Amino acid sequence: MRNERGNLHPDHGRMSRSRGKALYAAVALAAATFLAFLPTAPVVAHHGWSSFDTRRAFYVTGTVTYVRWGNPHSEVTLRIEKAGLPANWAARELPQGADERDGRATMASARPYEGEHSELHLVLVGPSWMERWGLNRPLRVGERIEAVGYVSANGADDLRPVMFWLADGQGVWQQLTAFPQRPEPAPQGRD
Repeated sequence: MRNERGNLHPDHGRMSRSRGKALYAAVALAAATFLAFLPTAPVVAHHGWSSFDTRRAFYVTGTVTYVRWGNPHSEVTLRIEKAGLPANWAARELPQGADERDGRATMASARPYEGEHSELHLVLVGPSWMERWGLNRPLRVGERIEAVGYVSANGADDLRPVMFWLADGQGVWQQLTAFPQRPEPAPQGRD
């Protein structure tokens, strides 16, 4: 657009502020609408148990070979030693903060781990939950622990403990959310 002298007007070719805002809002709305209709992959709850088979619990004992202490989850690799359930298993005290019903059901479901993996990746709660449940330090490489929990439903080397015990007997609870399936009691006559 030209002014009376024939020069281009300084605002020619520029979009007004109000038109720019309107265009931006329209593009944002179109993008949001488009994204809303895209197919989505199943989302696994951040603290959930849905990717673990919570019908059968497994007892493991071994030595920590790797530690990542942090959020959202701490992670530990445990070199597994073949072992039966401890002699005092049924009478073992649940850790501080434990849910009595789920804790006892998990212990009754426990059987020795006899899987193919010599090391398991343990998915633990974050440090703030560990502190609430009595552990105010990271686990250490070389430390021995015992754990009872559930293996990955897809056959991976993941174990999600419901609780674990340090060498001095201190238990640490790990469950934040409900199990998708109730634990089944282990067969009688187990180790």
